[in-house]
Amino acid sequence: MNNKLKIFLTAGILLTLSGCAAIMGLDGDASKQAEAPDYRVGDRWVYHIEEGYRMHLSWDETWEITKIDNNGVTVQITSQGSRLNGIETRTEIWPQPGLVSQGALMNTETRQFNTPYQRYRFPMRAGDSWSQWLDTADKKERYGQQQPNFITRAWGWEKIKSPVGETDALKLNQVIRFDDEDPWRYPTRASYISWYAPEVNNIVRAEKRAGFIEKGDGRSAIEITSQLETVELRSYTRGKQ
Repeated sequence: MNNKLKIFLTAGILLTLSGCAAIMGLDGDASKQAEAPDYRVGDRWVYHIEEGYRMHLSWDETWEITKIDNNGVTVQITSQGSRLNGIETRTEIWPQPGLVSQGALMNTETRQFNTPYQRYRFPMRAGDSWSQWLDTADKKERYGQQQPNFITRAWGWEKIKSPVGETDALKLNQVIRFDDEDPWRYPTRASYISWYAPEVNNIVRAEKRAGFIEKGDGRSAIEITSQLETVELRSYTRGKQ
């Protein structure tokens, strides 16, 4: 294993360790928890995303619950901004709070999960952690059926300021290893930090980093950044009962 690959693979470990250090400044009261949200048709979140790993781009995403039935919660996501040519839409399906049977892991690529992806595990408390091998079977996947692996840890509570005001939010650290290795590159590895606020039934902020190492002769392998984003909640509207 070359030195650049070692550095890249240990980056996620260092981020996790930095989270361990950061927890000293967080509220780690395990009796305080984020309960499963009570979603309504019409619930609406507007996020502003800044992307900066190649050139500065920004766009807005509107998440709106359009249907709740026996299949779960249907969410339409509409994106518009400098990253896009026109308007882009996609759909997520949440069979129950915290689970995703159709949705995105990275960027906006929609995936189908044979076993729902556990984005959140309610009730969530400081110190909670969970992991999962994701079983995807979307034929349009670059390498066919994939089984990405992720680990999530809830560090503790912070007060986060955003355009919706100051909210108590549970800090979550997620490390994802994608199953996309090929003869020319090692797997993509992502490290996401997000702040989930029960007051808005969703995240209020996220910082997303991802990349991979190209395979070479052991000395010339290149590290490629594939995602460098910040996400901020700009508005939240509760649906009517």
